[in-house]
Parts: sequence; structure tokens; C-alpha cells
Amino acid sequence: MTNSKFNMLNYINEGIIIANKDLEVVFWNAKIEEMIDIEDIFNKKIYEVLPKLNKEFFIDSMKGVLERDFKYFFSSAMHKNLISEEADLNIKLSRFEHKGQEYLIMECIDVTSQNIRINQLKGYNKDLQALNKKLREQEQEITRLAYYDNLTGLANRTFFYHMAEKFLYDAKRNNKRIGFMFIDIDAFKEINDSYGHLAGDKVLIEVSKILKDSIRLSDLVARHGGDEFLILLSDCKNYKDYNIIANRIAESNKFIKIDEDTTIEVALSIGVSFYPKDGENIDQLISKADKAMYKVKRSGGNQCASY
Repeated sequence: MTNSKFNMLNYINEGIIIANKDLEVVFWNAKIEEMIDIEDIFNKKIYEVLPKLNKEFFIDSMKGVLERDFKYFFSSAMHKNLISEEADLNIKLSRFEHKGQEYLIMECIDVTSQNIRINQLKGYNKDLQALNKKLREQEQEITRLAYYDNLTGLANRTFFYHMAEKFLYDAKRNNKRIGFMFIDIDAFKEINDSYGHLAGDKVLIEVSKILKDSIRLSDLVARHGGDEFLILLSDCKNYKDYNIIANRIAESNKFIKIDEDTTIEVALSIGVSFYPKDGENIDQLISKADKAMYKVKRSGGNQCASY
């Protein structure tokens, strides 16, 4: 380093290079020697000392600083390895005057540790996002287990009763009708005994699909337990509206393929009840629909009847 009039700059914690109006280096401090491997660079062009600055854009920037008193900042994030291969350096270019002469001062600020910390924080943030995603998925799975049947994917009895209470409250408040269909698979025990529980599970899955495909978008189907299902008919305009759903179920394809050699036909017994004519609360309404369903079973099954 040279030019003792700038020696005070050896005591600051930034790398400093000073060039004259011809862009010739007249001073560099001790800190810059720690940052980059330099020898005698006195009176050499700054872009010769730092070859990566030997580009039209950077030379024009340095001239703009000297001639028009512009100030420039080059971020290490956008301009990597301009000065050092080992450190991340932000570079500031500015002008100052000393005894009537204009000088270009290049400040090299080491931000390596800050960048390392930022990258660590980005890594922590990424891990946190992954953890939050996992927790949301676990929360969704807990909700699914709490409110949906694991075999069929239908709402379970808990969720059905929860929603039914809301629909019943709305029906009472707005003078609407709602219906409940109680559905049982005929001879389901014989299917399990003859073909095994895996076949029984397949029947339950296929019947749940039939019921889902038969209801309206505003209705709800749930597995009540075993081979029993419930359908909530929302906002029935007429007590006979259930016939539309019942006919869709009756006309659906109930031939279920158990394996390559075995196909069985299932039959369903369905009982129906309505608010307000059949009860004032959910338990009453489901009980009436259940009784209507058992009446169908005693008559041979595979039918639908209203309480």
C-alpha cells in the first residue's frame, strides 16, 4: 500500500481501494490485503488490478462516479466473486475530493457471515414450511379419521349427526322439510359367510358408491355402521321427493364383481322418515326411518317405504 495521506483508512474494518481520476490505484488499505491476494498495484488501472471489473459497464460506472458524482452499489448476491473468490463482498463506489483532486473510493464490505446466516434462515424457513405442511396433512388425517369412515370414505355417524342437527335447525327456522333414509344391505351376513369378509368389504364399498351417485349435491350420505347407511335429504319440496333418490338407487347396477369367477347381486331395504311429520329431533327421525326399513325387510326386502 502507499500514499500515507490515506493511512488512517488502515484502521477501518472495510477493504478500501482509492483511484485517481485516471482510474489508477493510489492507495489500498490493510483490510483489502486480507480479502484479496494483491502485490504492488500502485499506479495500475483499477480494472487491471481487479480483472473482473474490466467490463464496459463497470468502467462506465467508475467514470460516472468521477465525472458526475454518481454513487453505485454492487451486491454480492448479484455480482459474485468480483473481488474475491472466498468472500462475499458488497461494493460501494463513490467520489471524494482532497486538495482539489478527485478520487474514486471503492469500499469492499465483507458480508460472508451475514449471507451464511441468511442461507441458514432460508433453510430453517424451508424446514418450517415442510413441518407446517406435514402438520396440516396430519390435521387433515385426524379430521378424516374423526369424521369419515375409513373403508368407504363416506361420512361417519358422528359427522352425519353433526350435520343433521344443522339441517334440522335450519328446517325449523325456515319452515322446511328434510328427510332421512335408512338403508340396509339385504342378506349381508350370508354374503360374508359365503364369500368372506374381503368380499363383504368390497360390497360395502360398491354400495357406498351407488348411494353417493344417487343423491343430490345438497344431500349427505353416511355409513351408520356395519351394513347400514344413512342419507339426509335436504330441503324436500314434497314428501314424495324421496322417490327420486329411491328410483336412482333401484335403477343402479347392483351386480358386484367379487373376483374373476364370482359376481353377486345385492339388494337394499330402505326406510324413510320426514321432519316435521315423523319427529322433532334427529333420534326420533332416524328411529322412524329404521322402523320403516325393517318393515320392508319383513316384507321380503329390496324395496323402499316411508314411515
